[in-house]
Amino acid sequence: MKGAWSRQETRAAVLRYLWRSGGSFRPDVIAHVGLTDASISRIVADLKAEALVDETRKRAPYRGGPSTFLTLSESQFVATIELSNNRLHAGIGNLKGEVLFSEHHELPDGIAAMAAENITAAAIASMADWCAHHDIVLRQMAISIPGYHSGRASNPIVALRPDFITRTLDAALPDVPVTCANSIVTRALAHRLQLGVTRDERPYFYVFLGHGVGGAFVDESAGSDEVLPCEIGHMIMDRQGAPCRCGHSGCLEAYVSTGAMAPLIGKTEQQMLAPRDSWREGVRLSGHAEAEIGIRLAQLGTAIGNALNLNRVRRVVVAGWPSALQDKAGPAVLAGIDRSLFGGAAGVELSFSAIELGREPASGIALATFAFINRGGHMALAPDRKRAHA
Repeated sequence: MKGAWSRQETRAAVLRYLWRSGGSFRPDVIAHVGLTDASISRIVADLKAEALVDETRKRAPYRGGPSTFLTLSESQFVATIELSNNRLHAGIGNLKGEVLFSEHHELPDGIAAMAAENITAAAIASMADWCAHHDIVLRQMAISIPGYHSGRASNPIVALRPDFITRTLDAALPDVPVTCANSIVTRALAHRLQLGVTRDERPYFYVFLGHGVGGAFVDESAGSDEVLPCEIGHMIMDRQGAPCRCGHSGCLEAYVSTGAMAPLIGKTEQQMLAPRDSWREGVRLSGHAEAEIGIRLAQLGTAIGNALNLNRVRRVVVAGWPSALQDKAGPAVLAGIDRSLFGGAAGVELSFSAIELGREPASGIALATFAFINRGGHMALAPDRKRAHA
């Protein structure tokens, strides 16, 4: 381990490794985190005493190996309000990522602010009632909102003010720390969690295409899975182009979101948002549709190339509907990247991921867990630090 870490940082490092690995033997924790056996023993003893970590009997897959296995606790709970794909998802889960309570409410584009607030208040009340009925104490709440920015009071994408959500949470679930994040940060963290522990810790650019389109730079080498959102969905490709829900015309989202693609493919948007690309079954694309999809994917590539020009990351992960067409999508996206003026597609490693669709509220629960373990799993914050923003 480099430099002197605080107790919170060392606890967070151990908890993050267990979170990403899904559980581990002590020698693996020691090797990855870079602490001594004695230090790990002290930290694990503290975490077990606080019921943050469970240790169970499990044989190592090799002779003479350890016989106890560390995992995050299933007796500590986090929750989320996740706005995604025209729905508000409310969820409660444990630190292992198991969803224990989940419900969703329709939140269509253009919904009035009062209606959106009433839906949100009802969802929070349901969560509070469930917690009271099951005698659950929440350790962390995460709010995930499309277009969220900590310095913006209103939202051009969703008619919900973050301060309304936090006030309603304060009334229904007092003293629960809250973190707020842009939806693309939530998606990127959930994707990173699904990758598990890897040896390749180079930064990458994560792009998600669903009802909304977003991008984020993920830097694992920072030691805390730092995620930096990047505006890509509302990058204007044609000022005279199709109208976008943000109020502008010609945004990338207006061409490559599931709402824009569904009529071209001959499916409903909700079919395209179903888990694991099930919409692809039975689709027969006409020559015109294939050509138009290629044009739109090239537009996506150009937008990605513009983002890469500002941040010289060479790994790109595209998640969402293009994964079902990756045999055709790959060349089209790379061709678009190659049109960018600086660097082009040379050396770009492009891959696709389908597993993010239909995972709400698991993504929001991942964000809440990440926020909780990043502060070392401490149960409470000082009053002036209760609200955090990502």
